[in-house]
Amino acid sequence: MSDIAFSPGQQVLLNGRSAEVIQTQTVGDIEYLRVYIDGDGTKTVCLEDVDIEAKQSGIDGLGDLQLEDYHPDHEAVSAQWFDLHTQATKLKLAHEQGQLLSISNSLVRLEPYQLACVNWVMQKLRQRALIGDDVGLGKTIEAGLILKELSARNRADRVLFVVPAHLQKKWIRDMDRFFDIDLTVADRAWVEGERRRLGEEANIWNQDHQQLVTSMAFLRQEEFRPALQDAFWDVVVVDEAHKAAKRGESPSKTAKTIDTVAGTSDSLLLLSATPHDGKGEAFRSLVEYIDPFLVAEDQELSQETVDRVMIRRGKTDIFDDDGERIFPDREVNSVSVSMTHDERQFYRAVTDYVKNVYNRSDKLNEPAVGFAMALMQKRLVSSVGAIHATLRRRLDDLLDEEAATEKLSADAEAYLDGEDLDEDAKQDAENELAGLTIASNDAQLEEEIDTLRDLVALAEDLPVDSKAQKVRRFISQLLEEQPNEKLLLFTEYRDTLDYLLDFVEDEPWADEILVIHGDVDKDERARIEDEFNHGQSRLLFATDAASEGIDLQHSCHIMANYELPWNPNRLEQRIGRIHRYGQNKEVKVWNFLFEDTRESEIFEMLQTKVEEIRTKLGNTADVLGILDDIDVDGLIMESIQNDDPPSATKEELEEMIEERQQTLEEWYERSLVDTSTFDAESRQQIQEVVDASEDVYGSAGDIREFFQQAVEAFGGEFEKRGTNLYEATLPAELHPTTEGEPYGPFTFDRDFAMDHEDITYIAPDTDVVQQLMTRVLDDSRGEVGIKLLPFVDTPGITYNYRVAFEDGTGEIVREETLPVFVDVDQQDAQQVLGERVIEGDTVTAKPDMDDLRAVLDTRDELRKAADRYVSAQVNEIKADLQEMRHEETTRELENLDEYAQAERERIESFIEEYERKAEAGSDMDIAIRGQQERLEQLKDRIETRRAELKRREQIISLAPTVDNYCLTFQL
Repeated sequence: MSDIAFSPGQQVLLNGRSAEVIQTQTVGDIEYLRVYIDGDGTKTVCLEDVDIEAKQSGIDGLGDLQLEDYHPDHEAVSAQWFDLHTQATKLKLAHEQGQLLSISNSLVRLEPYQLACVNWVMQKLRQRALIGDDVGLGKTIEAGLILKELSARNRADRVLFVVPAHLQKKWIRDMDRFFDIDLTVADRAWVEGERRRLGEEANIWNQDHQQLVTSMAFLRQEEFRPALQDAFWDVVVVDEAHKAAKRGESPSKTAKTIDTVAGTSDSLLLLSATPHDGKGEAFRSLVEYIDPFLVAEDQELSQETVDRVMIRRGKTDIFDDDGERIFPDREVNSVSVSMTHDERQFYRAVTDYVKNVYNRSDKLNEPAVGFAMALMQKRLVSSVGAIHATLRRRLDDLLDEEAATEKLSADAEAYLDGEDLDEDAKQDAENELAGLTIASNDAQLEEEIDTLRDLVALAEDLPVDSKAQKVRRFISQLLEEQPNEKLLLFTEYRDTLDYLLDFVEDEPWADEILVIHGDVDKDERARIEDEFNHGQSRLLFATDAASEGIDLQHSCHIMANYELPWNPNRLEQRIGRIHRYGQNKEVKVWNFLFEDTRESEIFEMLQTKVEEIRTKLGNTADVLGILDDIDVDGLIMESIQNDDPPSATKEELEEMIEERQQTLEEWYERSLVDTSTFDAESRQQIQEVVDASEDVYGSAGDIREFFQQAVEAFGGEFEKRGTNLYEATLPAELHPTTEGEPYGPFTFDRDFAMDHEDITYIAPDTDVVQQLMTRVLDDSRGEVGIKLLPFVDTPGITYNYRVAFEDGTGEIVREETLPVFVDVDQQDAQQVLGERVIEGDTVTAKPDMDDLRAVLDTRDELRKAADRYVSAQVNEIKADLQEMRHEETTRELENLDEYAQAERERIESFIEEYERKAEAGSDMDIAIRGQQERLEQLKDRIETRRAELKRREQIISLAPTVDNYCLTFQL
C-alpha cells in the first residue's frame, strides 16, 4: 500500500507504467485508485495490489551529488537532446497551427492559385466546398493538397473518392505519385473479399483506416445503399461532380448515392470544371450537397450563398505579377478533307446500312443495337481502318453462332447506361455491342451478312484514305517548315491509330513517333511522356487514353485531331494536355474533317459555338457545361434515321445551345458562376501564408538537421552523397529493409526530388521522419537540458509548455508550444526570451554551481510564476479563438434560422391550402398528415444542426503541460 497522498491530475507510475490520477475511493475497508493509464485507458485498482510511486519530472530527479558533473553535453541534461526533443514536438504540433503542411509534403509543382484554393478551403469552419476551376488548372492537385492537410490534422482516416470509371487509374496514379497516398479500388473483387474477411453481416464501407476509390457506376448499386447510409466518412471527394447533380423530378441513382455519402461525411470536395449546365437546377443541387441548410427550396441562390461554397477560376483570369495573363490564347482551325468518288460511295453505303438497322432497332425497341449503329457511324467518319475493322468484326460475330449471346457483359451494360469506362473496357464493350443483331429469322440474318460482306469488300477496295493522306502531308510540311516543333496527334479509336501508323511507316519521320493507347502501362506512359518532353522525338500519336494525366505544355503547343470526338468535353480534355499552366506559346489546334458530311457540319458548328461563347464569357468549361447533357449522338442518329439534312440538325442544336447560353449569361450577370480573378495582390496574400507555413514547419534545412541529429543520436550514420543527395544507415527498428543496408539515396529538396523520380523524398510526414520523431519523444533524454547563452543576464528555467484548445465536437482547434523563461532574481516570466533560449546554441561549459543550486532550489516558485504567465496567455488565446468561432458560427446560425423560417412557411402554406380543401369537402387527411410530418422532420433536422454549430462554437482549453525544461545560465 502506498503512502502517497493522491490528488486528481497527479502523474504516477503504476507497476512501472505512466498513469494519471482521477480520484480515490473506499469500499468498506478497501482503498481504490481510479487512474488513466497510457495505452490502456481508465481503470480502478486496489491500492494493496499494485506498486505505485510518484512520477517525478526530469528536473525533480536531478540529485545534489551529481550537480558538479552537469554540463550541456552530459546525457542527463544534454542540450542536443533537449533541442532534438523540442524540434520533434514542434514537428508533431505544427499541423495544428493553421498553416499549410501540404507545401512541404507533396511532390508536385504547386502554383499560387492552387495554394490559395487550399487555404480558402482549410480556413472554413467545415471543409466542404465545390471546386469549379477550369480544365487544366489542377483540381486533382488541389484535392490532394486538401487531403494532405486534413490527414495532418488526423481528420482523414476514412476517405472515399467517387470518380468516373475511366478516371480511377488516373486518381490512383496521381495520389501515389504526388502525395504518397495509397488508394484501394473498391470494386466487386474488393467487396467479395471484404465480405469473406468480415462476414456477410459486417458493413464493409464503415471501417477505420480505409482510403478507397470507386466508380460512380459501381457505388450506385442498390445493394450498397443501406450500408452507405450507415457508414461515416472523414473525407469524400467526388470528381466530375456535375454527373451526380440532380435533374428533374426523379434524381438518378448516381445523384441519390452522392446525396447519401455527402450527408454522411465530415469533409466534402465536389470537383467540376462544368458545374453549370445552363439550367440552374443541377448547379443548385451541388450547392445543397455541400450544405443542405444554405438555401430554402423556394429561395433563389444569391452571390453570397454561392461564394460561401464555391471557388472558381478560369484560365483567362489568372495573372502574373506584371498583370499579364499566364495562359496564352489558343487558335482552333478546321482542315477540310475532300472524299474521293469511291469514298463517298462507301460512306453512303455504310450510312444506308446503319440507317436500316437503326430503324429496325428503334421499331423493335432494341436500344443496344441502335447504340451499336451509332458506334459504327462514328467510326465511319474516323478512318477507313476503323470502319473496316468494325465491319469485319461484326461480320465475324454474325457468322460465329457460338459468339451469339442474349446477355451483355457488365461493362457493356454500363457503357449503354452512359458510364465512362477506361479505354480497355470501352474498347471491349464497343466490340461486344458491334456484334449485336436484331435479325428475327435466318433470311434476315443472311441478308445482313451479305450486306456486310459487300461493305467489307468495298472498304478493302478503297485505294487510299484521303484523310490519312492529308494528315501525312500536314505532318511532313510542319516538320519541314518548323523542324524544332513537336506535334501531338489524337484519334479516338485504336483501329484508326494502328491504320495511321501503318500508313506512315515509310516516312522519314516515322521512327520519331511515340505512341500511347490503353494497353500502354503507367511506367511506359511515364517513359514516353519524358521522352516526348525532353528527348528528340517530335511526334506523339495517342488515343484518348492520353487525354488524361499527361502534361506536355512545356514541350508542345501544336495539336491535331484526326477526327473530332462526338463529346465536346473529350476534345477539351485533349486540348488540356498542352493548354495548361506553364504553356508560353499560343496553342494551335487543327481538326481534320471530311467535307459535306452530316457529322463534320455538326461538329464544326459545335466547335465554332464553343469558341464563340468562350470568347464572350472567357471560360471554356462553362460552354462545355451547357453542352454536357445534350444528346449529340441521338440528334445525329435521328437525322440519319429521318434523312434530315444536316442544316435541320444544326438548327435544332443551335436553338438548344443559345437557350442555355442565355441562361448562363444571366447567371454571370448575377455573379453566381463567374470566375474570380487571381492577380498580383492575390499572389502576395498567399505568399504570406506560404512564408508563415515555412516558419512553422521549418525549411528543408531544418528537416535535414533534425533527421541527421536523430539518426546519429540513435547510433546511425548520415552521409552526404552529392548535391542535395544523402544516404544513411538507420537503427534496425527504423530500417524498412535489411538491417545494415544503407537507406537512400534520398533528398530533402522538393524540386530535386521532382526532377529525379528514383530519389526518395524526405518530408515532415515521411514514415521514417515520423518514426524518428516518435522515438525521440518516447526517450527520457531531452526532458531536461542545460544551456549557457550570451544573451541571458540572470540564471533561470525555460519551461516549454504545450497548450491546446478543442471545440465542443472534440476537434483540436489549436495546439502549439509556448516557451517561457523565468529568472531566479525577479521571477519574471518572459516568452520572447524563452523563444530565444529554445532557438539558441549553447557553449560547452559547466554552469556556476551556486547558480545551478539557486535555480534548483527555487524551481517550485519559478514554476508558479511560469504557470501564472501561461494561464494569462491561454486566456488571451482562448478569447481570440472564441471571437473567431463566434463570428463563424453566428453567420451559420443566422443562415440556419433564415432557412428554417422559409421552409416552415412553405410547408405551412401547403397545410393551410389542404385545410381549405378539407373544409370544402375534400378528403385531405393523408396530405395534411404528410406535411405535418415534414414539419416535425424539419424541426428535428434544424435542432440537430443547431446543436452541432453550438458545439463547434464552444472553445475548450486543455490543461497546459510542460513538455521539457531548460536550465538556462549566462556565460
